[in-house]
Amino acid sequence: MCGINGFNFSDKSLILKMNQSIAHRGPDAEGFFTNDNVSVGHRRLSIIDLSEMGKQPMFYKEFVITYNGEIYNFSELKNELKLQNHQFQSESDTEVILHAYEEWGFECVKKFNGMWAFCIYDKLKNIFFISRDRFGVKPLYYYFYDKKFIFSSELKAIRQHDLKLDINKIALNYYFYQKYITGEHTIFKQVFKLKPSHSLIFNLETREIKLEKYFKLDEEIEQQKLHSLKDRLGRIEDLIVDAVDKRLISDVPVGSFLSGGIDSSLISAIIARKKKDFDTFSIGFKEKTFNELPYSIKVADYIKTNHHYKILDLNSEIVKSIFSDLDEPFGDASILPTFLLSKMTREKVTVSLSGDAGDEVFGGYDTYKAYKMAKFFPSFIMKLGKSLVKKLPASDKYTPLKLKITKFFKDYHPNRIIRHLNWMSQTDEIQRIKLLKDNYIDIENLIEVPQKANLLDIQLNDIQNYLAEDILKKVDTASMMVSLEARVPFLDYRLVSIILSLPEKYKVNLFTIKYYLKKIAHKYLPSEIIKRKKHGFSIPLSRWIKESELIKVYLIDNKYYMHNLIDKIYVEGLYRKHLANESDYSRLLWLVFVFNFWYDKTEVSKTSNFE
Repeated sequence: MCGINGFNFSDKSLILKMNQSIAHRGPDAEGFFTNDNVSVGHRRLSIIDLSEMGKQPMFYKEFVITYNGEIYNFSELKNELKLQNHQFQSESDTEVILHAYEEWGFECVKKFNGMWAFCIYDKLKNIFFISRDRFGVKPLYYYFYDKKFIFSSELKAIRQHDLKLDINKIALNYYFYQKYITGEHTIFKQVFKLKPSHSLIFNLETREIKLEKYFKLDEEIEQQKLHSLKDRLGRIEDLIVDAVDKRLISDVPVGSFLSGGIDSSLISAIIARKKKDFDTFSIGFKEKTFNELPYSIKVADYIKTNHHYKILDLNSEIVKSIFSDLDEPFGDASILPTFLLSKMTREKVTVSLSGDAGDEVFGGYDTYKAYKMAKFFPSFIMKLGKSLVKKLPASDKYTPLKLKITKFFKDYHPNRIIRHLNWMSQTDEIQRIKLLKDNYIDIENLIEVPQKANLLDIQLNDIQNYLAEDILKKVDTASMMVSLEARVPFLDYRLVSIILSLPEKYKVNLFTIKYYLKKIAHKYLPSEIIKRKKHGFSIPLSRWIKESELIKVYLIDNKYYMHNLIDKIYVEGLYRKHLANESDYSRLLWLVFVFNFWYDKTEVSKTSNFE
């Protein structure tokens, strides 16, 4: 796990400046390469082959690579390449990528099982070959304007260049809709994300970009359907175990996050059967309605791991330190506990396995149940329900049932994808219109959606958007702030396509979510953990907003609205109502706080336009 940088001209001081801005991603070593055409940089977090032979940028013949990630099947690929007379100097997966590129060209990425963002400078072809893993576990940003091409693991490194940037109104709207920025968009018009499953070829001579999608999940799913259902079901448990095994490969200590939910508990249980004296990690809250610690402790006792945990409460200094480091507005408040969990974990290990992606792949969201329920509700029932939920009182307690009922009726839409996004949303349409005013873009012009959709379509949408640009971005950002590598077994591509190819009932069976995963989990975990209600990594946001002076300042002080992108008077009105317990506006208020804080701390106004 590392940080990578580069651009299409020579400037040693600037590449070192970029490296320094992302030093937290790689505290163990720094490297760079420049010639007349390019500058390439690297920050190293040593995981595999800790020797000098694993340093980057790495050179092989006419190729130079800077690489972030892990290729879990690199040993198998290395043996395959040796049969083709390739000779290796190190034990690193980085060198395997270079030889794979020489042997198979751009198609080499199809052979990789892992997470990655890398750039190979090919001197012979005079190109940058850049690739991002299938599901977007590792980030890759790039700037391309006026023939200047810059790439990095983080947007802040790109901003070390003297660039004039414009606020992206599409990104602004999507942020206040879903709390994250999706697709290729970033908060700036001139900076893009390389989308998951894509490679980018930048021609250094013609200064042209070509994007290629090397992995199409929908086609992989159809291929899996050619196998019998019995065969697919019979392979799943072995694939989960193998995916976990592959992600334990490391030359440094490895642990596992353990929330007490089924996903992280199953992964930890699989590891505990094979490794003695294994470390697991979790955090909790003082508020009982938000605290999952008792469950994680129960699982740790059951599977016999060395369990480490702490109790969390809001601290303004922690909030400021985390959000000051954000590249762009990111409204998922669970980044706070994720950071603190990562920080505690890093005290013991350098790598941790995570249960993320279990919900998207195995069908674990309550919105998937809601999708099925909505089929049986006629329109007049939905209208009646919408009027009734408005009368429900506000509360600071974690009351998921009330929230689910409210959103089920209030955010209903006849289009199933928009309906699902509304159910996942942080704000409703009326709120966004009042908040953004002239900057508002309606949903139909914000995203492209099919007219019809089934559960698989909704899952694919979540994997492409919510998983890649919220869940995985949150974990990567929080873990890399403390130089911890997080690995995601449930995103082994061999596993994902098989699970998604199954009939709906193996994912959501009546009102049981993650049906088949729970069936497997019974072999590893106590029934109490498997049958417990889904909780999620929630935090006491409503109370925090009422008590925090830091949040208050960024919500009501005029100087934080100089951007003129959101309406201060409207925000103040919602804040007063929230304090008076008239209604819970914590989600929208949190998004405003994060945006204003980001804008202020990153000094956007010095490098940006707003028109």
